[in-house]
Amino acid sequence: MDKAIRVLLFLFCFLLCAYPTKALQNYEVGNIRYKSFSTHTQIIIEKTAQTDCLPARELTSPPRLLINLFPAVLLTLQGRAEVGYEKEIAVGDSFIQAVRLKQEHESVLQVVIDLSITEYTYNISSEEPDSLVIDIRGPRDASDKDLVVDLLKKIELSPSISPASPEQKGKVFKIVLDPGHGGDDPGAVGTSGLKEKDVVLAVAKELASLLEKEPGIEVHLTRDDNSFLYLYRRTEMANQIGGNIFISIHANAAPSRGATGVETFVNSMYAEDKEAALVAARENRPAEPKGISREAEALLWDMVQNKYKSESNDLAHSIQKRLSEASGLEDRGVKKAPFSVLRGAAMPAVLVEIGFISNPWEESKLKKDDFRKKIAQGILDGLRDYLKKIELIT
Repeated sequence: MDKAIRVLLFLFCFLLCAYPTKALQNYEVGNIRYKSFSTHTQIIIEKTAQTDCLPARELTSPPRLLINLFPAVLLTLQGRAEVGYEKEIAVGDSFIQAVRLKQEHESVLQVVIDLSITEYTYNISSEEPDSLVIDIRGPRDASDKDLVVDLLKKIELSPSISPASPEQKGKVFKIVLDPGHGGDDPGAVGTSGLKEKDVVLAVAKELASLLEKEPGIEVHLTRDDNSFLYLYRRTEMANQIGGNIFISIHANAAPSRGATGVETFVNSMYAEDKEAALVAARENRPAEPKGISREAEALLWDMVQNKYKSESNDLAHSIQKRLSEASGLEDRGVKKAPFSVLRGAAMPAVLVEIGFISNPWEESKLKKDDFRKKIAQGILDGLRDYLKKIELIT
C-alpha cells in the first residue's frame, strides 16, 4: 500500500511540474518568412492555433504596421525568447523594408512591419490555424474610393430610424442577416470539430425562414452557402440593398472552456473591457484591405455612430433579452467593442454571439437543430419587440 501511495504521489508531482511547460508550448511562434511579388509582399508567420492576432495599428513617420500576437512567445535558436528580446528580418523590396519582432510581454509578441511606401493596403488572414499571412499591396484604385464617397453621401441623406409614420408602416422593412466567417475562414472550432461558420449559417437560414413569414418584412443574407466574404463587403452589401437592420451572427470562443452564455454587441471605438476586446479581435479576422484616407474613415465612423448609435443600442437590448430567455443560457448582457463588420453599416447594426463553441456542453447544444431553432426564435422575438417600439408593427 505504501509503495502504491508513493507511486501515485510521484505521478501527481510529475504531472504538476510538466503541465505548465506543456501549456506554455501551446503558443510558440516559430518560422517567419516572406515572399516578394511584383504586386505585393507576403509575410508568413508560423504559429499555433491558440495564438490570435489583435487589431493592427497603422503608424506614420515613418510608415509602419504594428501587430500584436497574443498569446505568443517567439522561438529562437537558444529557445523561448525572454521579455525584451528583439529580432529584425531584412526584406528591402518595393513594399517592405524590414520586419521587426519584439517579445513585449511574456505572452505578447510585437510585430512591426517597416514599409517602403506611404500609401498601401493590407490584408491579414489565417486560412490555416497554424499560420498567419500578411499581404502588403499598393493603394486601392479610384473606383474603390468612389464607393466610400457614395456611402458617405448615402449616410448623410438617409433618415435615422424613428417611430413610423402611416406612410412608413406600409413600406417593406429590409432585414439583413450576416452569418459570420465562411469559406477558408472557419471561425472558432469546438473541441469536437464543430465549426462556427456552419453553425451560424444554419441559424441564419432558420431565422430567415421565420422572418419570411412576417408581414412587411424582406430578409436578405450576406451569404447562403460556404462562401468567404471580407468584413467590409458584408455591410457594403447591406447598404447597397437599402437594408434597415443589420444582424451579424457568430458563435463565441474563449481560452477557458468554462466560459458560457449569450451576448450581443454594438459597435464602439473602444472595447468596454478586456473580454469584449478579445471577442472583437477574434471576429475582426481576417482584416479587409485598407485603402481609404484617414479623414474619410473618420468621417464615415462619426456619421454612422452619431446617426445609429441609439437605435443599435435599443435593438441589441431587445435581442439580448429574448435570446437569453429562449436559449436558457447565461445572459452576458449587451457590450461595446470595435467590430469591423458593423462599422460601415448605414443602419442600426448588432453582432450576436449565440453561445460558446469552445464550451463542450454548449457546443453539443449548438449541434442540435432544436436548439438552433430556439436561438433563431429568440432573435426573432427580440426583433419583434424592437419593431413594436418604433411602431412599425403592432
